[in-house]
Amino acid sequence: MEEMVDVYDSVTGEKTGEVISKNEAHRKGIWHSAIHILFINKERNKILLQKRCADKKLYPNRWDITVGGHISAGEEALVSAHRELEEELGLDSKKYEFKFIDRIKEEFINNGVNSKEFVYVYLIEEDVNIKNLVLQKEEVSEARWFTKDEFLELIEKKQIINHWQEFEMLKDILV
Repeated sequence: MEEMVDVYDSVTGEKTGEVISKNEAHRKGIWHSAIHILFINKERNKILLQKRCADKKLYPNRWDITVGGHISAGEEALVSAHRELEEELGLDSKKYEFKFIDRIKEEFINNGVNSKEFVYVYLIEEDVNIKNLVLQKEEVSEARWFTKDEFLELIEKKQIINHWQEFEMLKDILV
């Protein structure tokens, strides 16, 4: 079944009441919404990142923020964040405190996809053992903790998807 998303007004950031498929939104560059989760350890000196699968249309085999996904039509952002954490990393989302950081506008074009999203950004501060993760094989090929210096090196070498607004947030959060 095709994933459906709410359409958002590009200026006000409010839902328009229209619902379309995620594929149509990406094909036509229509504003919709997503969630991102930035997962750092309690000492705030490492970030957990995921590597996207080779089969992904967008940015295959690239490092990415901890968790990301679209908000389904009619779904609230926090509900989506919980769902995506469980789907992508196999973690029980009820065990974690989701701290809302900001909602940002993010636009990019990659491999024929014109993505325009209002992204709800959440932070989780918790230590998790990589061995306890159950990676969603269609989405994630690897997950790994990175120090701030290693994270900054990924950015410098362009080995991570450029979520520059979130990277600026993380530069202030990570020690």
